[in-house]
Amino acid sequence: MDRNLFEASITGNVQVLNALLQEDNFILDRVPLTCFNETPLAIAAMKGHLDFVRILLSKKPSLAVLLDSQRRTPLHLASAEGYVEIVRELLHVMGPERCGFRDQDGRTPLHLAAMNEQLEVIEVLIEKRPDLGREIEENGESILHLCISYNRFEAMKLLSKLWNEEDLAKLIDGNGNTLLHVAVIHKQIQTVKYLLQKSSIIETGSVVNQHGLTALDVLDHCPRDIGALEIQSVLMEANILRAKDVKPRSRTFQASVESKYSKNVTNTERKPRGCMSRVWNWYLNDNGIWLEKQRGILILAAVVVATASFYSALHPPGGTFSDSKNGPLGNAVQTEVVMDDFSKFLIQNTIIMVLSMLILMVLLSGIPLRNKFCLWVLNLATLCIMLFMIITYLQEIAWMSPDTYINTPTIIMCAIWILLCLLLAFIHTVFFITWVIKKVWKTSRTTRNKNKNSVGL
Repeated sequence: MDRNLFEASITGNVQVLNALLQEDNFILDRVPLTCFNETPLAIAAMKGHLDFVRILLSKKPSLAVLLDSQRRTPLHLASAEGYVEIVRELLHVMGPERCGFRDQDGRTPLHLAAMNEQLEVIEVLIEKRPDLGREIEENGESILHLCISYNRFEAMKLLSKLWNEEDLAKLIDGNGNTLLHVAVIHKQIQTVKYLLQKSSIIETGSVVNQHGLTALDVLDHCPRDIGALEIQSVLMEANILRAKDVKPRSRTFQASVESKYSKNVTNTERKPRGCMSRVWNWYLNDNGIWLEKQRGILILAAVVVATASFYSALHPPGGTFSDSKNGPLGNAVQTEVVMDDFSKFLIQNTIIMVLSMLILMVLLSGIPLRNKFCLWVLNLATLCIMLFMIITYLQEIAWMSPDTYINTPTIIMCAIWILLCLLLAFIHTVFFITWVIKKVWKTSRTTRNKNKNSVGL
């Protein structure tokens, strides 16, 4: 960029700009080719030189979408500084579809305006693109979480008008923190009082985050001062409970929030869930909780099964030779009858013991049992153990019966149980594969949206 143009953009000298344009008609065309990090439009927008900005936009509108070294457009800079008229001029040239472009930190111009509490700029931006104020980040945060984190109360109040009360109560970040959680964490008394004016937030005020803490519990992990005591008093007056006083729920609040707001899509009321939808939601969200609670019992059960299979290997059906006259001392009697059947028994029994040890290893490793892959492995291993226990039981019954006879009711009951195990294994596998496909598709869709956003600029 020409040195004189650079200095003129800093001072906002319109006379020098006009002289440079008359002297060199291509001076603005060479701006993208220079090594300067900021364009003259970006500098003028950041400095608030309205007339200078208007001339540049009239001569070369494409300057409005050029990025600086931090991938910010001039609209980012003007929004952060609160220059409303410049923001309007840039929006007129850029159009509403491009005012949602994100910088290297993932911030839109609306984010920067909110972080600096530029209320007039916020009003202009949400008038053009109200959906920007309702976007949910990949980590689950909304712009309201950002406002509370930066203690921008007025900006938070203004942007909260884009949401109805029920949706405000459902907003959670990646750690399961509601708006009330975040306000308490940052000890923002004014924000806490404002949020508790809404009935829906009071109703969900006692929900727990991923750490099992309600908003009232969070205060126990904060330094105790006058502010914390005042917030505690306000929360208790609103009947916000501690986690230990909340009735046990079948799932955490984060899992129960079924409205996941997607970008650039307005929220619509959800239809009642059908039976398959409820089963799907159970598999994705709930089925690991009871396993976590019953980890000790599961360990005991796995130890018992492993011990039983070990004992069965040392004391096979039919016993062992205790007298060398009848056969090799200590050998299984069945080896002298049908060696193939005895080999099958050993294989089945070994599988039961190995799978039991696998379950023990997973349970003792400390891996969260709500992990979908871990849960799938545990389900399949348990079902395989039950399947081979039934087969081994039938085999041992046959050895003990004359001419390997087994009555019909026993065969039917065992056959039903085998089919049930296979069916459950199939269902869990289908659910797991579907979850993997959905996860991969969601990740690829997010990547494509990012690429489109970058290409669109």
